[in-house]
Amino acid sequence: MKEKQRTLIVLLVFVLAAGAALALLTHANQKAEQAASEAEEGSIPLLDVTTATLESISIQYGGETLTLRPSDDGWTLTEDPAYHLDDSACNTIRTALAGMKAKRQLEAQPGEDYGFDAPQLVVNVSAAGESTTLTVGAENPVTGDVYVRREGGDAVYTVDAARFRCMEQTKAELFGAFSPAGITVSDIEAVRYTLQSGETVELRSVSQPTEADSTTYQTVWQLTDEPDAALDTDKTDALLAALASYVTGQDTAADPSACGFDAPLVTAEVTTADSTVTLTYAIGTDGYYMMVSGDSSVYTVDGQTVQALCLTARQLKADT
Repeated sequence: MKEKQRTLIVLLVFVLAAGAALALLTHANQKAEQAASEAEEGSIPLLDVTTATLESISIQYGGETLTLRPSDDGWTLTEDPAYHLDDSACNTIRTALAGMKAKRQLEAQPGEDYGFDAPQLVVNVSAAGESTTLTVGAENPVTGDVYVRREGGDAVYTVDAARFRCMEQTKAELFGAFSPAGITVSDIEAVRYTLQSGETVELRSVSQPTEADSTTYQTVWQLTDEPDAALDTDKTDALLAALASYVTGQDTAADPSACGFDAPLVTAEVTTADSTVTLTYAIGTDGYYMMVSGDSSVYTVDGQTVQALCLTARQLKADT
C-alpha cells in the first residue's frame, strides 16, 4: 500500500513539474513573440506625438510642400485652404506619425550614403507647441527599412518604410472626391440645361401613381414642354446621376478660359427644394471640366459624366 502511495506521489510530482515546465516554456514563447513583434514595429521613440496633440503636418515630397492641419470639420491645406482634401488619407498620415518608433539607432559612418542629400521625404510635425522634423533617406533593400534623421541630431534611425508610404502623395493624390454642388439625385426637382448648339432642354419631376387605381406613387421625369412624351429612363437616370456625381480633381487657380469655359459644352440649372445651382461643363486640352456657381474652382470630371448631359430632347425620348 505504501509502495503504491509513493508511486502516486512520484507521478504527481512529475505531472506538476511537467506542467510548470510547460507553463514556463509557454511564457518564454510569448515573451519571445512579444519581443519579436516589438522589434518589428520598433521600440525607440522617434516622435512624441499622439493623434490628439498633433497640430499640423508639413510634407515635402515630389517637389511640393503640403501643410495639413486638422480641425473638427476635417483637414485643411494651408497652402491652398479652398482645396478639398481626402480626410481619410490625412487621418492615415496622422495615425502613422502618432507615437512613431524606430527599430534601431545607428551612429552615422563616414562615407556611408544614407540618402539624406536627396531625401524621399521631409516631414515636419507640430504638436503641443513643439516642432520635429524628420528627414527620410534611402531604403535598405534587404531589411525594407528607411534611414531617418531627426533635425538637430546626428543619430541615424531605421524605420519600417511602410510607415511613410501614406505620405508619398502629391497634392493631386490627396484630393478628396466630392460633389461641389452638394446635391444628390433625390434632391433634384427640375433641370434646365443648354447645349453648345443653343438648344435648351427642360425636365421636371412629377409624382404619379404606379397604376391607375393605385395609392402608391413614383417619381417620373417629363419634358416641360412635352409632358406626354415617353422618356428613356436609363438616359434620364444617367443624366441625374451625372449632375450629382463626384468630381475627380480641383484647381483653385485655373484660368476658366484655358479650360474651355468660353464655349461650354453644356450649362445646367439644377433646382432642389432649397435652391437653384448652375453647373457648367467644358472640354479643355487635358480633359473635361466643371464649374459651380459661386465657386471659382475648376473641377475635373469624367468624360462619361459630360456625355450623359449632352443629350437633346429628341435623344432623351424612349423611341430614339
